[in-house]
Amino acid sequence: MRTTRKPVTRFDAVPGRVWVAATVALLLLAPVACAGSSTTVGGSRAEGSLATTPADLLGAKRPASAEPVKVGFVTEGQATTVDTSDEERAAKATVAFLNDHRGGIGGRPIDLVTCDMKVDPAVAGDCANRLIAEGVVAVTLAQSTVTDALWKPLHAAGIPLIVLSGFSDALLADDQSTFVMVNPAAALFGLPVAAAKAANATRISFVVIDVPQATDLLEAKGPPIVKRAGLEYDIVRVPLGTADMTPQMRGVKDSGAGVVHVLGNDAFCIAAFKGLRDVGYTGSVSAVSQCLTDSTREALGAGLEGIGVQATLASGAVDDPTYQLFQAVMATYGSEVREPAGPYALGGYSAVATLAAALETIQGEVTPASVIDTIKHMPETPLPGGGGVTFKCGGSAMPGQPAICTNQWLRSTLDANGQSTSYTVEDSTDLLVG
Repeated sequence: MRTTRKPVTRFDAVPGRVWVAATVALLLLAPVACAGSSTTVGGSRAEGSLATTPADLLGAKRPASAEPVKVGFVTEGQATTVDTSDEERAAKATVAFLNDHRGGIGGRPIDLVTCDMKVDPAVAGDCANRLIAEGVVAVTLAQSTVTDALWKPLHAAGIPLIVLSGFSDALLADDQSTFVMVNPAAALFGLPVAAAKAANATRISFVVIDVPQATDLLEAKGPPIVKRAGLEYDIVRVPLGTADMTPQMRGVKDSGAGVVHVLGNDAFCIAAFKGLRDVGYTGSVSAVSQCLTDSTREALGAGLEGIGVQATLASGAVDDPTYQLFQAVMATYGSEVREPAGPYALGGYSAVATLAAALETIQGEVTPASVIDTIKHMPETPLPGGGGVTFKCGGSAMPGQPAICTNQWLRSTLDANGQSTSYTVEDSTDLLVG
C-alpha cells in the first residue's frame, strides 16, 4: 500500500459522518442523518477561524461572462428520513464563488439547475429527465442511495455524471460518461488492511449491519484484496437494531482477529464498541466515520481513543488550504447555509467545485461531449475539500472500473474526546491493483 504522508491537523472538528466513500456510507445515509449531531465543525463562519481573511483565500476576481452554461446539481433534499438541503445551499454559494473568481466554466457563468430526489428512484429518474430537458452539460452530486435511477437516463442521453461517492457496478464500469471520485473498495478495505499491517495482525473481522448492500460487497471484493495483503478475514453480520452485541464480539475475540472494522450507524457502532469493551478485546479497532456522532461520544467518551476512522473530505481541518477555501466560500457567499461547517455543506461545495476543477482546461464550446473529453484528459488535480487527496479521471485508476478517479482516502485516529486530531492521505492502489 502506497502512502502519501501529508498530515492535516484539526483542532475542534467532528469527523464527517457522511463523507466516507463506501457502499455502506450510502446505505446508511438516511439513519445517520436522522440521528446526527448539530455540532458545527472546523470553526465558525467568522473570519477569525481562518488562517487569513476570506478575501485573501478567494483570490483575485475573474468574473465569468457571455452566455451561461447550465449544470445540474442533485441532492436528496428534504425527505422523511433525511434532510440534505444544505448541499444545495452550499452548491449555490460555490457557483457564486466560481462565477466571480474562477471564470465559471470555460469563462462562461454557471447556471445551476437543481433537483431533489427525495430518496426515491422514481423521483431520481424524473430529475434526470428534467435536467436533460433543461439542456445541462453535466450533472454533479455528492452522494445518494438512488444514484442508479438518476444515472440511467443521463447515461442514455450522453450527459456526464460526476459523483463524489458512488458504488454500483454499472456506474463504476462506465467508461463513457461517468466519473466517480472515490473508489469504494479503497474506502472499505484500505483502513482495516493498513491497521492490520501496523499491528502485525493476520486476521480482520468486519462487523457489519446485515444487509445485502454491505455484505455482498465484502464477499465479492474481500477475498482477492485481503489475500493480496496476506491476511484472513471474517464477516460478522449483525441485524440492525441489535442493542447487545456481547455474544458476537465474544466470537470475534475468540477468532483471534487482530483488527475489528465496524460498518454501521452510530447506534450500531455504540453496541459494537461496548461489546468489544465488555469482552476485553485488546486488538485494533477501526470504523467508518458514520459511527462517530455526539451520541457515540456521549455513550463511550474516552473509550473511543485510538479508534481509526476513514473519510473522504477533510471536515474541520482548519489549517488545511482546501478546507480553508471552503470556509472562505461559505463565509462570503453562504449566508443561506444553515450549518456552514457541516458535512452536507462541505459535500455540496466539493461536488460543484470538483466539476469546475476537472474542467479548468476546457476550451471552445461547452457541451456534454467537450465536458467528457476534457475530464478524461485532465491532469492530476487536488480534490476540493479533500485535505490533499488528488484525482485524475480517464480510466487509469482502477482496471475494470474506468469511472473511478482516485484510490486515495483520508485516515485519522480518535483522541480521548472522540475527535480526530489529524488526517493522513492514503493511497490503496497497490492493495487494489496489485
